[in-house]
Amino acid sequence: MKRKSILLRPRPIAKVMVLCLIFIQALVFLPAQAGIASRVYAATTDHPIYKSTWLWNTSSLLKNKESTFQFLQQNGINLVFLQIDPDVPSSEYSSFIREAAGRGMEVHALGGAPDWILQEKQNKVYKLIDWVKTYNNSVSAAEQFKGIHLDVEPYDLPEWYTDNDTQLGLWTDTVSGFVEEMKIETPNLISGADLPVWLEKFNVPDGQGGRTTLSNWMIRKLDQSTLMAYRDNAPDIISSIKNELNEAEKNAKPVIVAVETLQSSEGPISFYEKGKTQMMRELSKVVETLSSSRTSFAGYAVHDYAGWSSLRE
Repeated sequence: MKRKSILLRPRPIAKVMVLCLIFIQALVFLPAQAGIASRVYAATTDHPIYKSTWLWNTSSLLKNKESTFQFLQQNGINLVFLQIDPDVPSSEYSSFIREAAGRGMEVHALGGAPDWILQEKQNKVYKLIDWVKTYNNSVSAAEQFKGIHLDVEPYDLPEWYTDNDTQLGLWTDTVSGFVEEMKIETPNLISGADLPVWLEKFNVPDGQGGRTTLSNWMIRKLDQSTLMAYRDNAPDIISSIKNELNEAEKNAKPVIVAVETLQSSEGPISFYEKGKTQMMRELSKVVETLSSSRTSFAGYAVHDYAGWSSLRE
């Protein structure tokens, strides 16, 4: 699925300009790979922190657009991960995104499944990208997706436990292909993904002859990472992402910190029992702590719309 890039021979003036840019970057200690991330995601007065959520049941939520927007606006949402359902007419997406933009919300296309890393299923990644690019080319700027958000969690596959090394390789191959394909002709389309907060346990080739943690590899590769810090209190949320925040700062990349609202039997990882008020209280502590001490912190996300909207007070 990879395409060859065409390299043009730089003119002397262009070379001087490139050297100047490199020198300026060195002065401000900004890694070249920061790219879109450093310009778009920093939480500033002009661009406040992201408050995000996932919208999975696209058809139903778009049909009930007014109630959907009412909930999103009541909770200050300014970034929506909206699942792509090819059966939903493009006109419904354009209408939703146009209205979302008018309400100060950015919309990223959402897709993924655990088995998308498998060679026979990786074409689904490219179909998603192709769908978004084709759609974006057919609508106005105000109706376009600003990014694509991948939710691929291969550790839910049985193969993860029987052939872990192979699954790690397939996962990195999938993310590499995802980012490379996205940037062809659409370099400003934001590549994002959901990541668990234990990827530092794995070491992978860094592409430069050495090795690095899987978390660092993912954060460096993507424009934006959403860390699934599924804990039910602020201290545990913050401590669970300490390593990822360090790596994000080293790479000048933004991270969004996510919490869970769906019922779980895996221990205290969800706010299902504690409710909305306690969740927002803990998220406020997270924001207060990280926004003043971590340059990589770009905001928070609540998984997901369905769980959040039915959560008890």
